[in-house]
Amino acid sequence: MRFVSLLGLFAATINAAAVTRPCSNIPAPHLPGARILSVSSTELRNHSVQAAPPLLNKNITNLNICEVVVTLTHPGANDTVTVQVWLPLDGAWTGRFASAGGSGWAAGHGPLTLAPLVADGYAAASTDAGLTGDIITPAAWALKPDGTVNLDLLTNFASRSVHDMAVVGKAVTASFYGRPARYSYWTGCSTGGRQGMAAAQKYPGDFDGILAGAPAIYWTEYVVAELWPQVVMKEAGYFPSACEFAAVRDDVVAVCDELDGVKDGVVSNLARCRYDPSRLVGKTITCEGEDDVTFTTTTASIVRKIWDGPKTPSGSSIWYGLPIDAPFASLAATVLVGNTTTTRTGAPFFVADTWSRYFVKANPAFDPSTLTRPTLHSLFAESVSKFSTLIDSSSPDLAPFQKAGGKLLVWHGTSDPLIFPQDTVRYRRAVEAATRADANVDDFFRVFLAPGTDHCGQGTIAGVAPPTDALGALVGWVERGRAPDVLEAATLPGAEPGFTRRLCRFPLVAEWDGRGDAGLGESWRCVREC
Repeated sequence: MRFVSLLGLFAATINAAAVTRPCSNIPAPHLPGARILSVSSTELRNHSVQAAPPLLNKNITNLNICEVVVTLTHPGANDTVTVQVWLPLDGAWTGRFASAGGSGWAAGHGPLTLAPLVADGYAAASTDAGLTGDIITPAAWALKPDGTVNLDLLTNFASRSVHDMAVVGKAVTASFYGRPARYSYWTGCSTGGRQGMAAAQKYPGDFDGILAGAPAIYWTEYVVAELWPQVVMKEAGYFPSACEFAAVRDDVVAVCDELDGVKDGVVSNLARCRYDPSRLVGKTITCEGEDDVTFTTTTASIVRKIWDGPKTPSGSSIWYGLPIDAPFASLAATVLVGNTTTTRTGAPFFVADTWSRYFVKANPAFDPSTLTRPTLHSLFAESVSKFSTLIDSSSPDLAPFQKAGGKLLVWHGTSDPLIFPQDTVRYRRAVEAATRADANVDDFFRVFLAPGTDHCGQGTIAGVAPPTDALGALVGWVERGRAPDVLEAATLPGAEPGFTRRLCRFPLVAEWDGRGDAGLGESWRCVREC
């Protein structure tokens, strides 16, 4: 998840002057359905948080904050949840509150996501949802001692902790400053995006504005579908190396990059990209540190099937395929067997692997690499039937959120190799279908797609250009009624070529005007895709 510079464009309009209470004297907040176990607070001066890409891409220094840590439990759940709240000191508070989401199996990232927010004057909160372990695996908390799924902690991870954090964070903020925040926001990507969508659907009054990047909306479906590339390779009896897959993606970009009239390493016009991987058959692929490989018809077939998406044994589609310009490295990962330099086997993506083991099957010994087409289809159905109502954030009914005056801003990279942009488009269409005919969905929910951008704009491929200040755009929408038609975007520092872009409000797409400097966003206009 990438947290960009937040400019606080409208902070000058908010008179945040407040009489603060001593940092050491924060009362326990009231949270219905939970019991507060402890409240501790510490004043931190000249505090620093070191960069930890991709979560935090630069050092944040000279922070002066009151750090409040609240622990709580839900009766009967046997959980201990921590909510961390950072409060700017010395008149730096803008009057805004923000909750920050997590990624992977983490409900939050503490200082890494709090630091950029408080640096921009937000009172900010993060939570661990009562989960132990790390971002990669839920092994430490997924199962109870009797081997059954820990539904209480999964509920925390799914949505309950989002509401807890909002209530606790806003209460602590009001206690410290002597008045409530004027505006409350959510910001997160991936898991954090899913959490934001859950807030809009389940707790429509918690936030005035929600920023959700690459949201994992259809969790129970897409996570299992991520195993499809592994099934395809197993079915073919061949596991291509990373450099074979990279050669395909490089060739896709070479063939389709300039369909928009600009050579920038980005396939902006995916609809017109007609690429056939068989054009590489017979070519030698040079793999650094490994033997050279001849691209075969088998590999071409594997690529096509991965792009087509998961199928039932009868050939019916059950989910979307990998975007044609997205990297294969995560979902189609393979590893060498033993000390060989040519024999490979599959390596399922960690979220899909652990979701299948610990939740769908409730069996740590279950091995997703053994799945076949029929058993993948069964696993997909089992995942949905068991957990859809608990963890999916796919309800298209945003009427309560709209009625509360909330604004939802979603952005998604079109080259996302983990959570495909088709998921977000599907949800947007579902909301349109579910919304009253006399209501304009764009009045409260806008989507922006970022061409050539990977998962949360992490920069694993060239040409990644995520929004530079999506939260600032959301603030302008919430506080001044300036609904964004474009989001300013830019390539990451050091990118070659470097450029700026304007991301268009869906369903519009950006088109070069044919005259100006294609490296500048101002030379691009928003048009309807042909």
